[in-house]
Amino acid sequence: MAYNSPNPIPFSEPPYIRGLPSPYITPAHCRFQQACRKFATENLIQYALEWEREGTVPEHVFHTFCKHNMLLPNMPAPLPVDWLKRLGIHDIMGVKVEDWDYIYTGIYCDEMARSGLSGPSGSLNAGFAFGIAPIYKFGSTELQERFLPALLTGKKRGCIAITEPEAGSDVANITTTAVKSSDGQHYILNGSKKWQETTLQ
Repeated sequence: MAYNSPNPIPFSEPPYIRGLPSPYITPAHCRFQQACRKFATENLIQYALEWEREGTVPEHVFHTFCKHNMLLPNMPAPLPVDWLKRLGIHDIMGVKVEDWDYIYTGIYCDEMARSGLSGPSGSLNAGFAFGIAPIYKFGSTELQERFLPALLTGKKRGCIAITEPEAGSDVANITTTAVKSSDGQHYILNGSKKWQETTLQ
């Protein structure tokens, strides 16, 4: 079966793919869905079970996704158009970055989830989804200039540090603290994180 053909299993595809009318989905959205499905199938979905069993996604996959701007959809819409254009990033699979909306995001999420496994796609997406937006929305100009060019282009990776030895990934029970220094210029971190086996002092 071709990657853009309707799935024969009833209700397994979004209604617009099955030919039902939608007041929201445009021809441009449909074109992106087909391009996104092809890309995700070739670069992630067909290997997802293997990588889930191995507990890791090869490093080259991250670079392939970044080369095609296919981790940028994890950021909130509208995208940081000013920064992207400054970095020479003008489109995502043919969609101009200034035209990106949450319908494109929804299509992207649907296609990335087609394996039924959250591990492989989640390992690619988390840094863009959780690490970049706060810097763009709330960071100082200095902070943005320091980190955004490398993060948005995938030259460096963002990550989240939630899991703790005693709390797992239960954010309501983590004990690591970030307290401002007396001069208000820095945050002092105290706590332990599981995966890096690093104690923050």
